Amino acid sequence: MSNTIRSYLGLSLQVLLFAVTTVGFAQVDPTKALIGTWEGQAQISKNMERTLIINSVKPTGSGEWVARGRFGLSRQVETEKGGGQEMSVSLKDNEIFIEFVGTQGKAPVRLKLVGDNKLEGTIEAFDRGRVAERRIAFEKVKAGETK
Repeated sequence: MSNTIRSYLGLSLQVLLFAVTTVGFAQVDPTKALIGTWEGQAQISKNMERTLIINSVKPTGSGEWVARGRFGLSRQVETEKGGGQEMSVSLKDNEIFIEFVGTQGKAPVRLKLVGDNKLEGTIEAFDRGRVAERRIAFEKVKAGETK
């Protein structure tokens, strides 16, 4: 009887470990996770508040998507209409990354999805006449369809 119980417990433990690792490696779907309104701040000297609105995310290949949306100063982005600019979305080492060029063809932005509702990364900004990478972070404030 004790051998039967040990076998059962051993098998149960293996099934449990498999289930936990499968859930841990579950891939996030960028077509659902990224769409929405994101508010955040860039660590720059002035006008730190930024808004990122992602309207759509469509697959372009294996582990690659293209997103469309708007990015910029919070008060300006919220009043703009339309799909805005194109953003590159990729999956690397089971993590989702977004890359695009910010305001008026300047300031490259690189972000990584952290958890369900945070994006963290860098933005290039001018500082004392030089280009410097600054930290930028967003939190999703509205999920789903945007206009």
